[in-house]
Amino acid sequence: MARSFRIRFLAAFLLACMACGSAGAADGPVWREVDPDRLAFVETSAGDFAIELNPLFAPATVRQFVRLVRAGFYDGLGFYRVIDGFVAQGGDGSDLGEFSEVPLVKAEFEIDWPQDQEWTPVQEPDLFAAETGLLDGFAVGRDKDAGKAWLTHCPGIVAMARNDGADTSRTDLYIVIGQAPRYLDRNMNVFGRVIHGMDAVQRIRRGPADENGIIQDDAAMTRIRSIKMAGDIPESERLRALVPDTGDKSFRKLLEDRRNRKEDFFHHKPPRVLDVCQVPVGGRLIR
Repeated sequence: MARSFRIRFLAAFLLACMACGSAGAADGPVWREVDPDRLAFVETSAGDFAIELNPLFAPATVRQFVRLVRAGFYDGLGFYRVIDGFVAQGGDGSDLGEFSEVPLVKAEFEIDWPQDQEWTPVQEPDLFAAETGLLDGFAVGRDKDAGKAWLTHCPGIVAMARNDGADTSRTDLYIVIGQAPRYLDRNMNVFGRVIHGMDAVQRIRRGPADENGIIQDDAAMTRIRSIKMAGDIPESERLRALVPDTGDKSFRKLLEDRRNRKEDFFHHKPPRVLDVCQVPVGGRLIR
């Protein structure tokens, strides 16, 4: 992606910055700074989290989301459909048939494979794709023969809800909070991922299982207090978001270690396969 800043942080710097936590030496992990124009800070009554947007795979959906954020559309709305082990869905309820003047977004389920993009393979074949891998930290499925690629439904992924029609996404978004519902791949407009604050996302209040997670009482919902684009916050006041550079050789080494479990703990070695949704690509926020 454009403006994908690559930054190698030395151990001395990381130790001096408590927000960064512990890290290695000069040959340790490499981090990428998220473009502020693709970074959204979400404040809710359950806590705060940060979303990295992906206009490469869902340009129209990202534009719609950013436009709504800048208009204050989501501020004060609630997560009205929250199913434990599945998704937390919030917005104005247009996905439930509520009236909305916001225009619809056409389907953005997959893209032509971007040949010039850096790709880190994870698994071939995968249960839901001919091949999976990572592209700028996002878990991706692809079909090389068809020349298509798509974002996968891993935990923490953010997508637009829709009705039955492919081109019916509008305002309501959902976050995967449970096991990866990969059967939804190539069926939804996936446009971002939570890179920090999944603990807050997991505190979003669940709805009753026998009512498909729908929370009828507005007062019982977890509320979205505000969403702000980082690029709209003065540089001196905003936090910076760092995520692992999944295209760097240090990350490829991490993948190989997870694929080939050599630790003494494992008395029965797992098979040398790797679920793309089990790769740690969370981020951190710093001043």
